[in-house]
Amino acid sequence: MPDPLRPLRINALELMRQPGAIRDIADGIEAAPLGVEHDRLTSHIQVDLNLEALTDGIKVTGTLQAQWSTVCRRCLADISGCAVAEVSEVYQRDMVDPEAFAIEQNQLNLAPMVREAILLELDLERSCREDCAGLCPACGVDRNEATCSCDITVRDNRWAALEGFVIDE
Repeated sequence: MPDPLRPLRINALELMRQPGAIRDIADGIEAAPLGVEHDRLTSHIQVDLNLEALTDGIKVTGTLQAQWSTVCRRCLADISGCAVAEVSEVYQRDMVDPEAFAIEQNQLNLAPMVREAILLELDLERSCREDCAGLCPACGVDRNEATCSCDITVRDNRWAALEGFVIDE
């Protein structure tokens, strides 16, 4: 069985022999082997990266894209879109920069960077639109499409014990 993450494993030694050398990667990667088993992702992660050899590492720049689909957090309508992550990272053999990714055993493993960038672009809660009115908490009608006559006055129950309290003057 072929390794689905093979396009994200690069021979760093070959690239670093020539500082200034550039290598492009354009591929569709399955999300599950990356550990992005996100039920919201509906397609492969499109990876378009540019690798540039530096004297002390490799600079990776480019774009990652993934289609997503979920439900509105307010009205439960189906919504979808495209998560786009712009990346600019450095991989180093001798970890001088604590923010850099490591080159281990002369291999550049782009999978952790791709995983991190895509997950950061996926919002945990999305709305179908900014002014979504949501569902009525009493009858469940979609308040974007219809109105209801439910009384949805919010009561602070912490003060309920004092309702019958009468102060004699």
